[in-house]
Amino acid sequence: MKHFANRNNIDLNVVKATGKGGRVTKEDLINHMEGGSLEKVRSTPAVRAFAKQNNLDINSIRGTGNEGRVTRQDVMDFMSGASSTSKSAETTSSSSSTGGRVGVPSGPPLSGIVEGDQRKKIVGIKKAMTKTMTQSLSIPTFTYSDDIDATKTMNLRKELKEHIPGITLLPFFIKALSLAMNEYPIVNSIVDPELDAEGYIKEYVMKKDHNYAVAIDSDHGLMTPNIKAVNDKSILGINTELRAMIEKT
Repeated sequence: MKHFANRNNIDLNVVKATGKGGRVTKEDLINHMEGGSLEKVRSTPAVRAFAKQNNLDINSIRGTGNEGRVTRQDVMDFMSGASSTSKSAETTSSSSSTGGRVGVPSGPPLSGIVEGDQRKKIVGIKKAMTKTMTQSLSIPTFTYSDDIDATKTMNLRKELKEHIPGITLLPFFIKALSLAMNEYPIVNSIVDPELDAEGYIKEYVMKKDHNYAVAIDSDHGLMTPNIKAVNDKSILGINTELRAMIEKT
């Protein structure tokens, strides 16, 4: 803290300390630098930065976190036009009953509806698709591209096709992804939505099974059947299950 204070020309004697045993914390220094008061708002540096990135005055946001801290969700609620005061109890009960919705994007209220626009209910299979695609937005994604010589794979598939006419290249790719995941198991992990006292996610779980969703263009629209425990299946087993799923659609 002394190094941080010296670097920013702050006299520690004039900073209001809130840490254990009267210690000055980094949050205390940041509040002092911003001319704020911890009686006005409490939040972490990460949340302050998030609010600043979105051109928001964090002092105008009501905190629902521990000891009234402003959390990232409070900032997102404020951005969407929701009232943190009215949503406080709702957020608490929702988090405890559903495990929270950390990471699921929340948009602003629907607006711009004019005469002549038509409202349509999302029902049936489209409703299920919407739920799945919305949940997928909470999954951290990245794109990786590389060139791979698949000559041997193509030849193997050609040989197998003489005995198994319906085999495609897709099962080979799915199994290859599973084998790669054995080497990098952290890729197959999920985040526990429970937050710590400062509003940070504190744990993640590395899953044992490798479950892969495959996008299929069917007569009913885009389907995403899920092949379970690919790590325990052979290429032929994956191919059989995949064909059965396609036939059902």
